[in-house]
Amino acid sequence: MSSIAFVSETFPRHFNNFNSSRTIHSPAAMAMQSMWAGKSIVEVGDLVILFETHNSVTYAYMEKDGVYHNRHGAFHHNDMIGQRFGTKVYSRMSKGYIFILSPTSELWSKALRHRTQIVFTLDASAILFNTHCCPGKIVIESGTGSGALTTSFARAVQPNGHVYTFEFNATRAKVAKEEFDANGLSKVATIECRDACEQGFPEQLDGKVDIVFLDLPCPWKAVGHAKRALKAGGAFASYSPCMEQVQRTCDALRVDGFDRIRTIETRLMTYCSRTVPLPVPNFGFDDQTTTPEQVESNDAQVGEKRKLEEDSAAQGHTFAKRDDEMRGHTAFLTFAYKF
Repeated sequence: MSSIAFVSETFPRHFNNFNSSRTIHSPAAMAMQSMWAGKSIVEVGDLVILFETHNSVTYAYMEKDGVYHNRHGAFHHNDMIGQRFGTKVYSRMSKGYIFILSPTSELWSKALRHRTQIVFTLDASAILFNTHCCPGKIVIESGTGSGALTTSFARAVQPNGHVYTFEFNATRAKVAKEEFDANGLSKVATIECRDACEQGFPEQLDGKVDIVFLDLPCPWKAVGHAKRALKAGGAFASYSPCMEQVQRTCDALRVDGFDRIRTIETRLMTYCSRTVPLPVPNFGFDDQTTTPEQVESNDAQVGEKRKLEEDSAAQGHTFAKRDDEMRGHTAFLTFAYKF
């Protein structure tokens, strides 16, 4: 535990020398409150997810007299401030409306501005599950991109863990740092502009990291650096769109002595359920073999049976049908462990 405490408390100050620009998207965000504060009422400076439809989600930092415009009209921040998260807010000049939602990692991945292709929620959940990511873990991520997975890692390791993320593109690293600062993630996420394949990871992290995740064009070039950073029992994960990348990465993992190497692909298949009435037909009785006494008795039974059948038809039966559309291939996820 002492090594974890040392890393999470000391290294963030050490890395503050990198990308020191702290330009914030909005002056209201200077409070830098964590996006997972768990608040129920919207206040000035809060990050709010603006939900229009499932395919149209964005965000805004609440400012006094601020206005958000979309095709449904103009939505004034003053009308959102003081409301509960989850409230439906109407435009002043039309009948258009949006929902104001509390931010989560999943909603943030839908709302953020994509600077690169992101790791979507389904793949992110598989990565966190298979690497046993939980509070207190120390994580290295190489290939920050738009910062969607970094946000998921940060939520999982808080409050006493830390995420060290590296991005070789200086512009993307700068913008990601601004977003981390604005969303209050600086205490659990540190970003540096660094080429992990050529430069590796900082020596201060050697043998102290629980998880290394690579989202790189050539992840096999960083496998040796990952081995040096991981502690015994640490987890390695790689995100690669092409099978050729997977093959070369697995070869490098075997050479460096990693164990339990496996590759998976995630697909989301949704089902729609609905209740359908299924009436049972009444085929009656055979008059040639039925006596008058049986007919009278059977008529009474038929009445009771018909009532039961009608009740059953009214209740119906629930069926599930698979959705015809399914998201295609995103990437192959490779996992391994250092023992």
